[in-house]
Amino acid sequence: MGGHSCCSKQKVKRGLWSPEEDKKLIKHITNHGHQCWSSVPRLAGLQRCGKSCRLRWVNYLRPDLKRGSFSAEEEQIIIDVHRILGNRWAQIAKHLPGRTDNE
Repeated sequence: MGGHSCCSKQKVKRGLWSPEEDKKLIKHITNHGHQCWSSVPRLAGLQRCGKSCRLRWVNYLRPDLKRGSFSAEEEQIIIDVHRILGNRWAQIAKHLPGRTDNE
């Protein structure tokens, strides 16, 4: 995941997430939500920055995340919305529940 500017002043772990870190993040967000990402690492017992926790949750761990190939319906939505918005993939992703703008 590389370094985030918010992490440069703190002693935080970088690089790959361990299964134990994933479990801590999932448990914390399941029990408490994620109202303030900057406080999540401390409250969850993680040596990560808030941005790293948010990206891990949004792109990999959230329960409604869809993985794998796009369905025919999703492909049609992409085509239709792309015709309107062009290459604005983050905006297009908002029309695909459970998909991230990284896909």
